[in-house]
Amino acid sequence: MKNNNKLFENNPFLDIFKGGFVGMFGIISANMIIALYSLTFAGIGYFLLKRYNKSNTELFDELQTGQYIGIIFCIIGLLPYMQYFFAGFLMEGGQYAFDKLFE
Repeated sequence: MKNNNKLFENNPFLDIFKGGFVGMFGIISANMIIALYSLTFAGIGYFLLKRYNKSNTELFDELQTGQYIGIIFCIIGLLPYMQYFFAGFLMEGGQYAFDKLFE
């Protein structure tokens, strides 16, 4: 049994594995917190949108004050993902500008 303990104590690859495992656990837990934040605020916003909708109308036809607050909550819930929204516009805009340079 003592030989196995020395093998695990002096193994540098085990330390690398432990570091990688802890790092991945940190990344996954941070993404889970972001997802919980987003689901909470977007869920509250959706609830307010449905709750204050006038009967016999479509969801965004005649907006009420409560629905505007619901839209704000949805926007707050989706803020962590706005970087991808703007990155898509910037990448397409850059490609368009580059293509126009050589026309």
